[in-house]
Amino acid sequence: MRYTGPNNDKAAPMPIRTVFLTLFAIASPLLGLSMLTQAADAPSPRIVGGSPAADRWPWMAQIIIKEPSGSPSFCGASHLSPRWVLTAYHCTQYLNGDPATADRLFVYIGETENKLLLPPEGRITVEGIYKNQQRFDNFSFAHDLALLRIPATSNRLWPSLADDDVFNELKNRPLSQRDEAVTALGWGQTGSGERSTVLREVQLDFIPREECKQLSTLSIPDSTICAAELNPVNGINQDTCFGDSGGPLFIGEEGNPWLIGLTSFGLQDCATGAPAGYTHVTAEIAEVERLTTQGNAPLVDMTINGETKRYYQRINGTQAIPITLRNNSINNTATNPAISRSFSGSIATSARFNWTGCSTLPSVTRCTVASSLAASASRTGNLDVTDSSGTDQLVTLTLSASADENDYRRRNNSLIHEIAFSDNPDLALSAVQQTSSRSQASVAVTLSNHSPLFAATNTGISFSLPTNTQLLNGPELGCQQGNPIYCPIGGLGTEQSHTLTLKFATDTGISQLFTFKGLPTEDNNIPGDTDMQVDVTVQYKYNATVSSAAGGGSGGGASLWLGLIALVLGVRRQRN
Repeated sequence: MRYTGPNNDKAAPMPIRTVFLTLFAIASPLLGLSMLTQAADAPSPRIVGGSPAADRWPWMAQIIIKEPSGSPSFCGASHLSPRWVLTAYHCTQYLNGDPATADRLFVYIGETENKLLLPPEGRITVEGIYKNQQRFDNFSFAHDLALLRIPATSNRLWPSLADDDVFNELKNRPLSQRDEAVTALGWGQTGSGERSTVLREVQLDFIPREECKQLSTLSIPDSTICAAELNPVNGINQDTCFGDSGGPLFIGEEGNPWLIGLTSFGLQDCATGAPAGYTHVTAEIAEVERLTTQGNAPLVDMTINGETKRYYQRINGTQAIPITLRNNSINNTATNPAISRSFSGSIATSARFNWTGCSTLPSVTRCTVASSLAASASRTGNLDVTDSSGTDQLVTLTLSASADENDYRRRNNSLIHEIAFSDNPDLALSAVQQTSSRSQASVAVTLSNHSPLFAATNTGISFSLPTNTQLLNGPELGCQQGNPIYCPIGGLGTEQSHTLTLKFATDTGISQLFTFKGLPTEDNNIPGDTDMQVDVTVQYKYNATVSSAAGGGSGGGASLWLGLIALVLGVRRQRN
């Protein structure tokens, strides 16, 4: 919607769709109903300054609303689970502001082409609309969220609703790392404002709420987060715009991303650099749980506590893996919570659940730990993994959490561990440049033994020198000249590391690629490891440049922010 008029120095609202049709009726009265029909039939505009989206977000959905006049309007949405589609509250209203009915809403999932003409192929009829009228604010667009129940529909990828930890990590990033940090999808207005037939994507800068409030001429409610393009490349502005409402805002560009926002509102003029508002999904998790329960298809958040870890065990040994299965939901109870396991890269490896109520047979790959698990409750047990191969091997174990209910946060459903069955140490090499001048640079090369069971002997590193380059401190480190150069480290105890600081000199002043290798690589390391070689591009100050973030880069952001503060009072638009 568009909003006009001041309110405490902030813009006041007025629906854009009503304005759009009324303007055509007043400006072109002689054109009659045909002009009105044409205006109503025209699609809401699309993503500004973006590019056609690749077919990697099969969960992206579009909602087509059959208006009382018979003309369609549309919004974006996200296929959150087989029975639920997540969108903006205002996308469940007709153009006149009245609530739409489920039988006049249609969903298309995984289609990149716009479906405004409602083709029958892939069309899904909405079974029910679930939203909270008491929470949604028609002026500020606070709590702009709704869920559509649909017949069970499968998918190959799903978005996950970001939790507090994920969102706070994004919010607390330095400015340069918030640049181009989020992606929006939609069929909204392009720079030309013409109809696009394909889904488009745009990468935007995430803006913390307090900074957004200072930059925006609109009221920014606490249930809203912000994004914009503060430093466009080659003057190409990017933004969400009319027609993108309800579509996702997510971190990065992964196919199964962390979803943080729903496109909600912005200024009347798109892509000015001013922040747009997005429903803060993380703050709406309890509402998502409540609405899905109200719709008789509750969603939960099952998770396996812990972090990815490598365990070490002797050949033909047994490793106990502790597991904590948790219902991380805010309110919803999980029914028949279960843990599943699978192996990859294993030879003659077996596993048994050491868990109350679970079968201990090695053939059992799934354990239901209880009949139900209340919100915030957990159950703990072990999985005993036994090797009988008689040889060194690195086994990958995947643990997965599930329940009868579908999950709104699938990214934390699985946990991957590695188990090294070996009588060898576990060596790993890393390297990083420390200093540089016009003709000299230093690189710290670290060789580590991660094994808690076995020490390493006769270790060292090797590398070749680029042309016109010298190792200045080779004699001091005991390095042996040759091609490659070998620098000894000697013995490494269990879980010990040793760092060599190598000093190089060159008369070229240009960047150079070094390849460092850890030694020995045989009979002194875990089979299958690939972390005994590392490449480092050494830069000298003569050639050094300040690297910028991908996409929009980091230059010019401060001046744009100051410019945004000087924006005249704007008008709020609803982005559909």
